[in-house]
Amino acid sequence: MLQTASVTVKTPSSGTLRDSERIAYARREPTSVAQLMSQHLDLARPGSDAEALRLLRQAFPGAPLTARVEAMMRRAR
Repeated sequence: MLQTASVTVKTPSSGTLRDSERIAYARREPTSVAQLMSQHLDLARPGSDAEALRLLRQAFPGAPLTARVEAMMRRAR
């Protein structure tokens, strides 16, 4: 199952965030990111490698190219 998240951020008028207003994102293990990428490709069923890379780049913008290519290779096996 794909996981989605929605974040709403209200910035104070002074332009600075207090510690209680900062958003902390947990870093994922590389194996769980690769698994999420593979699941995303299974659901999206891209027609080409280029489309698959585009979909992964949109869904996982912080992931390096090597991780996206590895997810494609795992799916091809």
